[in-house]
Amino acid sequence: MARDIWYRLDNIGKFYSSQAGSAFQTVFRYSATLADDIDPDALQDALDKTVAIFPSFNVSLRSGMFWYYLEQLRETPRVSPENLPICYGLRVDPKSVLFRVSYYRRRINVEVSHMISDGRGTLSFFKALIYAYVQRRYGVCGVALDYEGTDRQKAEDSFSKYYERCETTAAPGARAYRISGWRDEADPTFLEYHLPADSAIALARSYGVGITALVMAALVAAIRQEMPLRQRSRPIRLDIPVDLRQHFASQTTRNFFGLAFFSYLPGEEDEPIGVLAAKAQAELKAITTAEQLKARMFKMIRLEKNLLLRLSPRIAKDFIINLAARVTMRESTATVSSLGRLEIDERIGEYLHDINVLTSTKGMSLVVCTFANVLSIGISTVFANPDIVKEFCRFFSNAGIEGSLQINKGNEELAEDRREARLEASLRRVGGGKR
Repeated sequence: MARDIWYRLDNIGKFYSSQAGSAFQTVFRYSATLADDIDPDALQDALDKTVAIFPSFNVSLRSGMFWYYLEQLRETPRVSPENLPICYGLRVDPKSVLFRVSYYRRRINVEVSHMISDGRGTLSFFKALIYAYVQRRYGVCGVALDYEGTDRQKAEDSFSKYYERCETTAAPGARAYRISGWRDEADPTFLEYHLPADSAIALARSYGVGITALVMAALVAAIRQEMPLRQRSRPIRLDIPVDLRQHFASQTTRNFFGLAFFSYLPGEEDEPIGVLAAKAQAELKAITTAEQLKARMFKMIRLEKNLLLRLSPRIAKDFIINLAARVTMRESTATVSSLGRLEIDERIGEYLHDINVLTSTKGMSLVVCTFANVLSIGISTVFANPDIVKEFCRFFSNAGIEGSLQINKGNEELAEDRREARLEASLRRVGGGKR
């Protein structure tokens, strides 16, 4: 009998493993719309080939006395018609595989637990699957995979490899503004906002910034529009996950990112969007240097390296990590992740219409990527009131850029969410509560 293969969880994986079995689990979802309806047999064949290239994705989460660990599965899971809510939890029992491949009409969906990979690592797996599918489905030959890491490099825990013990202190700051209103964490709203990339890039250049800074500015302006005046003394804080592979010699497909943040104090007067975008661009440049990211990375790892925590039983670890997660959430208003321009071999790309990325959330999260001439913004929100999303989209339409918006809920569900939000606001006013 072949020897079982298992992996230690990386630093971030340990953080997210505390969600195992809970109603909320952090999941990435990559989707691609192709030229024709999906062929399930071709997709299964493509998945078999992809898992052979990335075996560290085909794992289940097992529990020990002190830590969880990942165990490689012997069989490749089956692809299935899409029949679950978007970003539905992957870990149901100890044998659950921590990724899912589904299809619906012309669309392929890949959902991956944050326990095993981050957005950039999942992209490598996703691209390999799409390459293998298009080559099988359409007979495209000779397209080489653009990832050449070894199995050891793919499964490397780069956090531990590059960790250095050092003293890092957080600068004290004002408590961040948190979006208020009726929240439905059990049934979030997921939206795909598609814009012509050339028009969006031209708009960003007119402000002298990049796409990421423009999206950040538009989101901050939308949140500012809905903020109560009495809370404008609190900063709007956007968390910005940043890929660390560009600063270290790492080809891992496991978690390896650092957190930066953009903090903006609205004040009494609304600054124009150009000023917001310029501030976002300048801050992005300052907070994404290797030195800044390393300091934050070491701070993230320090909790895991704590000797008392390492010697504590797993149940105690889960409690402490979840407590730390709640504290961290209170320091954030929303999250913006940018994957930049996705490079796809043109022989494969001619069969793809668009690519979109979403993530589960307990608040509001945006994931931005560009493929061909489509800028895709995946929006996840637990808030019933849609006004922030409306204001965000209105910024681009007012600039003359017409986009398309897809949503996972029907009109009746949206109407019910809106009624609940209005009821909560009415009860708050009657009770004299603060917004």
